[in-house]
Amino acid sequence: MEKPKKLVVTAVLAGLLMGLAAAPQAYASQEGDGGAILLDLLVLRPVGLVTLVAGSVIFVGALPFSLPSRSVGETFDTLVKHPAYYTFIRHLGDDK
Repeated sequence: MEKPKKLVVTAVLAGLLMGLAAAPQAYASQEGDGGAILLDLLVLRPVGLVTLVAGSVIFVGALPFSLPSRSVGETFDTLVKHPAYYTFIRHLGDDK
């Protein structure tokens, strides 16, 4: 009975973190702005990293459902590729 409870809590927390990853972007509106870079470095990148890890775990859990429907590529792009780009590739202070 303990394991399903942990899974639900983990899924809810992952969902909240994914939602939080996009929220502070409203404050980082100008590319190259010192405040936007600082916010990106101290808040958005760590949240992006957590989102990437959570998305990777969810992706592995979703494989039994995405394999039969042949949507593995789309699922991977949404849960792993986009958070990885957001966290590691985009320029500091860029809100896109």
